[in-house]
Amino acid sequence: MMESRTGSKEVLKKLYEGVNNVLERVSFRYEVINFPVKYRERSIDIVASSDEHGTLIIRVKDLMHVNKNEAQDLIKSSMALNAVPLIISEAPDVYENIVIEREGVYLLSLKTFQNMYSGRDELIALYKRGELFVKVDSEVFSRKRTELRHTLTSLSSLLNISRKTLETYEKRGGNITIETAEKLASVLGDEVIRPISAKDLREEFASKSIKEAQGFADENLIRVKTNLKELFDVDESKIYEIRRSAPDYIIKDRETFITVDTTRSRRYGMREMIVKIGECLKFSRVTDADVRVVTDDPEKAKMIRDSLSTVGEGKVKIIKV
Repeated sequence: MMESRTGSKEVLKKLYEGVNNVLERVSFRYEVINFPVKYRERSIDIVASSDEHGTLIIRVKDLMHVNKNEAQDLIKSSMALNAVPLIISEAPDVYENIVIEREGVYLLSLKTFQNMYSGRDELIALYKRGELFVKVDSEVFSRKRTELRHTLTSLSSLLNISRKTLETYEKRGGNITIETAEKLASVLGDEVIRPISAKDLREEFASKSIKEAQGFADENLIRVKTNLKELFDVDESKIYEIRRSAPDYIIKDRETFITVDTTRSRRYGMREMIVKIGECLKFSRVTDADVRVVTDDPEKAKMIRDSLSTVGEGKVKIIKV
């Protein structure tokens, strides 16, 4: 058991180093999130953002299993921050150059993550609903069809693919199965097929209507969320509850707020609460969101303000209820 834990720590250490190396090479701003302190209790390990590549919410794992609560935190934080939820794992069944959609997030190996940002011609596929998908390049499709003097009708007859589907490929591209990719490549050439990119994952994630998976049986959660709705003057749908990371909520409206609710986080002592708020500041540095701390205890508010006085004005605002 001790050897297994040691081996697991070594795998995680190499994974972190590998992910950080990619983020630095591609000029992402990023922060490693260390809350909760115990690795197994948290859902978000790295928040990264780039003007060119957008925002990533990353969990680094030595296992292939995706915990449902972990996935929900990744999904909700990504919805709030316009990000892509990724789990990067070195589990044996996470194959190179295949991105697996699981529980609404994207699972991939470190090597696939490296290849996605390498600029090399690597064919990366998306595995979902039991099939592998790649992308059809609409510009190449149109150019090659014209060069080869095919009409959409003649191509439809040749490939046994409907004309309407081919028209969609030419106008908008889209996901296609490996079987369809082989058909297109046999007539139009391999260049008509391109790999799944990080941008494709972002668009795929954004296009899905993912409902916030929250249980409201707990009356206290209903009360707290109602209070936040009034405090921030936002619709309830703009409040994303995070259960296993530094923020308790991410609130997205005209502005975005990384929120710690001390009325909910009563299980934490003051020292842990200060660490929790400090980790939220990491989210803020990467995403430019403001940090808000909600408390109903004037003494606690003073202690938090004094403890965080070194971070500068405007970084953290305390809201008393």
